[in-house]
Amino acid sequence: MKIYIKVWAIILLVVDIFVFGFLIANRGKIITRNQEFEKVFPCNSTGMVTYEIGNADGTVSRPAEADITPEPRKEPFIRRADNSNSDLLYIFEAIVIIDVVLSGIAFLLYKIQDNLRFNRPDLSLAFSSLLIALLIGSGFAFHFFYQYVSQPGKVVGEVHYNAPIIYLYDDLEREATVKLDLNGQLTCTYPLYNEETGWIVKTSSNGVLTDKSGRQYEYLYWEADVDMDPDLSKGFCVRGEDSAAFLEKALSDLGLTDIEANAFIMYWLPQLEENEYNIISFQSETYENVAKLCVDPLPDTVVRVNMLFYGSDEYVEMEEQDLSKMNPSVSERDGFVLVEWGGGKIE
Repeated sequence: MKIYIKVWAIILLVVDIFVFGFLIANRGKIITRNQEFEKVFPCNSTGMVTYEIGNADGTVSRPAEADITPEPRKEPFIRRADNSNSDLLYIFEAIVIIDVVLSGIAFLLYKIQDNLRFNRPDLSLAFSSLLIALLIGSGFAFHFFYQYVSQPGKVVGEVHYNAPIIYLYDDLEREATVKLDLNGQLTCTYPLYNEETGWIVKTSSNGVLTDKSGRQYEYLYWEADVDMDPDLSKGFCVRGEDSAAFLEKALSDLGLTDIEANAFIMYWLPQLEENEYNIISFQSETYENVAKLCVDPLPDTVVRVNMLFYGSDEYVEMEEQDLSKMNPSVSERDGFVLVEWGGGKIE
């Protein structure tokens, strides 16, 4: 028994030497975070605010240029992007965990052997039980790390976004321009998207959009292949047959009206119900970073809902998202309102 403990101690010593050598050699990379910055260009308006004046005879006239008030434009600014730990930090943490487990096992083996040598079987049994508990606990710790610390799901570099659609509601009837700034490539749009000018439509209070030819639309539609690293660290595991009820509650929390939510559910429900379970995560900052919208004039209220999901044959435990804080509620909508919903299936 002693020889095995000695071998174990030697292995442990070698691991310790490697750990501290690794720490010293890479201390700069390990303790620092990868801090990224990005230059943000806000969606600027045209620089002018125009007014329409209703005349007594029912006609509409525009004021003279001198009466048009210039609107201040927003300057680009620098902001922090997402932080990410160095990969070396994760390696170091894993080595430290292994070192602690090996130390515990070596100590318990020593105590078992020592009590057997002095004919104390009860104490040997107690330390044997602790050894078994340590091994089982290590397995549960690994499971916890896999489920809650690492991101459950698949590593994805490109996501195909199906049917993001954009509604515009406006108290005024005026011309609005909507541009997409994507980290990817458009695959389908309707009405046809102009890469230079974007969509140019006339808004209305009931949400009907009219293009320059007079054709009317309920919403603007686009699809694209987008390069992104989705955040799947939080979300929901939903049984396929419960998808409709889940979406009704979730979309209400995310600020969609019943009519908007109905359209969303009818589009995605057939795909969700095909799976035993669905891992669903609603993207916020990760989506905003790769699919920016530039709207002129600036909306007073913006609601964007983006759902990523993939099917699973078994239930997956994960930390749930707080959806109520992602978007303004329906009651908080005011003025010029932009609503967008869409999503993608991770294959």
